[in-house]
Amino acid sequence: MKIIRFETTLECKIPYSDEKREYTDYGVLILPDSYSEDKDSPTRMVINCHGAGGTISTDDSQIEHQTLTKYLLANGYAVMDVNGLPEKYAEEFDIDPRNNIGSGMAMDFYFAAYDYCIKNFNLYKEIFVHGGSMGGITSTNFVLSKKVPVIAQTCFCPVLDTYNEMFLHPWCDGLPKFAMGKIFSFEKDSEGNYIYDEEKLRPYNPMQSTVVHPCPIYFCQCENDNVVSPEITKQYIERAKSQGVETQLVLFPEGGHEPQDYGEPLKEVSGIDVFEGEKLEIRPGVEGAFVWINSRNK
Repeated sequence: MKIIRFETTLECKIPYSDEKREYTDYGVLILPDSYSEDKDSPTRMVINCHGAGGTISTDDSQIEHQTLTKYLLANGYAVMDVNGLPEKYAEEFDIDPRNNIGSGMAMDFYFAAYDYCIKNFNLYKEIFVHGGSMGGITSTNFVLSKKVPVIAQTCFCPVLDTYNEMFLHPWCDGLPKFAMGKIFSFEKDSEGNYIYDEEKLRPYNPMQSTVVHPCPIYFCQCENDNVVSPEITKQYIERAKSQGVETQLVLFPEGGHEPQDYGEPLKEVSGIDVFEGEKLEIRPGVEGAFVWINSRNK
């Protein structure tokens, strides 16, 4: 594999102001050993949107250490992610840098990163998108934008509702709620608490979106997830299914907020499960996401 770390610089809106200033965000593109500059043999890319448990920095990223990323690379896919929240912006406005919350600013950096990768490397324009936890709302907003051709989407325990999941029941002592309040310039009440404002969020709340999901969806979650609501995931899938979208929802009976770790490693898998000399432990959730992607890679 080859790891390319890159930067994109964009104008970002300053909270509670009409002003915009330039900030730089970090990205990572990991190319498989099979990558070639032969224009007749482009590589397929998967954007893997990270969760709030990690970031993309100048020298590391959450996705590099994930089994799904390694499995995809072993099978010839390139994998990319960006932080979606510039480090200096987060520092300046006291926002946790791990919480890009799938905002419009995050989308702009993902679009810029996609453009950078497509222009500078031998990659198909049509891509796959994956997200984990907070990466669920990032990836879903990316897909719903329809600005990039997405073949299919997969997610593990996806955040899909800004109000019921990030505002009313935020993780990490309210970090995504604070990020939302500042990025979207929410007003505060007399006690200094943010007042939720759906209008300011549009169109970055998937549960309130009127856009028909434009690609097949595979979502995987545990019934006893105490961070992200399985019921909201079910509602999103049911709505998409009623609109004619091809969907698959896998619900494990236990496993908490880590569906990718549920179950024993599979003895037989559909892809190459050795990466950089390491025998990967592929469990049902990861295999399901890989099959959803790989079966559509034409």
